[in-house]
Amino acid sequence: MVKGLEVEDWTLLKAFESSISSFESVPFEKLMKLSGLHRDQLRFRLGKLNSAGFVMKTHFGYILNTAGLDAIALNGLVKRNIISALGRSIGMGKESDVFEASNDKGETSVVKFYRIGRISFRATRRSRSYVSSESQHQWLSINIHAALKEEKALKQVIKVGVNSPQFIGREKHAVVMALIEGKMLYKCSPRDISNPSELLTQILQNERLAYNKADMINCDISEYNILYDGERPWIIDWPQFVNSIHPNAEELLRRDVENSLSFFRRKFGIELETETALSFVKGKHAQLRID
Repeated sequence: MVKGLEVEDWTLLKAFESSISSFESVPFEKLMKLSGLHRDQLRFRLGKLNSAGFVMKTHFGYILNTAGLDAIALNGLVKRNIISALGRSIGMGKESDVFEASNDKGETSVVKFYRIGRISFRATRRSRSYVSSESQHQWLSINIHAALKEEKALKQVIKVGVNSPQFIGREKHAVVMALIEGKMLYKCSPRDISNPSELLTQILQNERLAYNKADMINCDISEYNILYDGERPWIIDWPQFVNSIHPNAEELLRRDVENSLSFFRRKFGIELETETALSFVKGKHAQLRID
């Protein structure tokens, strides 16, 4: 559908894009002013975008749907020569959809579209009839902010040596990163990991680098956001990070460390005291010994 959009359609989507921070539902007259389209042309284009699921009609005007924001993001990435094609789906979770992508040079990357609120919005709409369609609008801004935060995080952690995907580009709620060939940690069996103690040490070393060199706490470390390529771990999600001055920094760092220890305890029987691991991550000890 994106490939079938015409210049006037993109002009109208651009008008919606410029209104995200100002309007939940954009009035018809405002869209006419922002797009410069004639009234009849605007009605036709709105009907087309509505049929495609890119926008939705409300009592007060029109709102941009997630699919419309996807189209805007894809168009921006293509115009900047960051990607030229989407490939297979790599993963679909509660808060994001991830796809393989490639550019005109044949280089492969991944595109992560944020979907925060997808589940909760649908559930809220089902259980509360008074929740309007406009409530969806807030999630567009939240997803754009999450992508912006992940861009900032990736740039910082990579700079200090944390194993995270190389940041390539961002448009709205879509982040493009280098493709990491590996398995999600929770999918790894004992056959996949020959030295689990070494792998746990590497994960804690990455948390240590982020904390001491970038002043960052991931806040969501678990076997579900770590990839293992057969040699080293990769931390792939950062939009929820906080700095050490956060009021709950100590609690959040401890939770990250305990999540790592809990997985290796359950899966491989490795016992390591939380306080020992936490002291290492904080930089109080130069080395970590796991028996």
